[in-house]
Amino acid sequence: MMAEGALLPIIPATAENFGVGLATAGAVAGALMLGALLAEIPSAIVNGIFGERRAMMIAGAIGALGATIALVGQNVLFLAAGAAMVGAGHSLFGLARHTFMAEKIPWMIRARAMSILGGMFRGGLALGPVLGSFLITGFGTNSVYLLAAGLMLLVSLLIFSVDAESMICTPSENRGRSWMIAKREKNKLRTLGVASAVIAGIRNIRMIALPLFAINLGIDPATTSLIIGLTGIIDFSLFYLSGVVMDKYGRFWTSVPTMLAFGVLYMLFFIMDDVFTFALFAALTALVNALSSGINMVLGADLAPIDARSEFLAGFRLLTTSGNAFSPYVLSGVTLLFGLGPAMAVMGGISFYGAYMFWRFLPKYGNPNTQE
Repeated sequence: MMAEGALLPIIPATAENFGVGLATAGAVAGALMLGALLAEIPSAIVNGIFGERRAMMIAGAIGALGATIALVGQNVLFLAAGAAMVGAGHSLFGLARHTFMAEKIPWMIRARAMSILGGMFRGGLALGPVLGSFLITGFGTNSVYLLAAGLMLLVSLLIFSVDAESMICTPSENRGRSWMIAKREKNKLRTLGVASAVIAGIRNIRMIALPLFAINLGIDPATTSLIIGLTGIIDFSLFYLSGVVMDKYGRFWTSVPTMLAFGVLYMLFFIMDDVFTFALFAALTALVNALSSGINMVLGADLAPIDARSEFLAGFRLLTTSGNAFSPYVLSGVTLLFGLGPAMAVMGGISFYGAYMFWRFLPKYGNPNTQE
């Protein structure tokens, strides 16, 4: 996540340097999530063939190659293609890791364990832009792509150093049958799966919208990266609280408040007009995001059937990645028609819909005691 955290604020700025507008810059940034979306179902096949450990190593190599292509291509098409490859690597790594943790971690402590993992995500997202900011100052924007490629290769090497026997998971009884399992588990997927897609998209959109607002306000890329990185420390510092709340009181008390709070904040984004208000909204969205650290990983693990964890999670993650992938394009489309402020108001309305979905269906399908 440090690699992606470094790239996210830079990709829109790089696209703008190639002469495209705000809406197109947002769409190029969304290519990262689009690549992840397209790779979700194939990732289940790769995971089934190679196993979780080797799948994670392959994922790191794919991501590093994508960052390199974005760097050397020097135009919008190569930038989008490289970002999509980074997203594909993220998808493969995420599914393998999710399957591994869903099997190995008992549900009694699942939320706290997943929240710690979510905290590591947030730590990476906080450190990535800060490191990127310093690199930009000393070596230029291109250095951030080299940083990302190096970090993703390091991930592959770290996984390779882990004893293979310690990462063996029970083989799936339905290897590669992701669509069959999705049909069998459709009630979970069309309710809490959709709700999880909404929360994924709503949380992701802040990392797209904030750089776009910074561009619109004339804030330079180095300052943007520094502010986003520093406010990410708020997100990182509260991650464990989310797991405690979920394990003790239930998943409801993280998902619904998060969606309501994002809805209100996004509808107020239009008042952002200088560096101070930009930093304020970056801090507030980081605080709200911390309330739901690990929620989708926890729900996916809770809902996944024992006989087809990887295949179910491929479908579940396809939905959540869809939320990540399409939210930037919804933002870009509404921005093109009406402007950035109204686009964020639309995202706020979608967030309220997500709150309703969690409120309606978590009591029915979200009890981890019934899953294992």
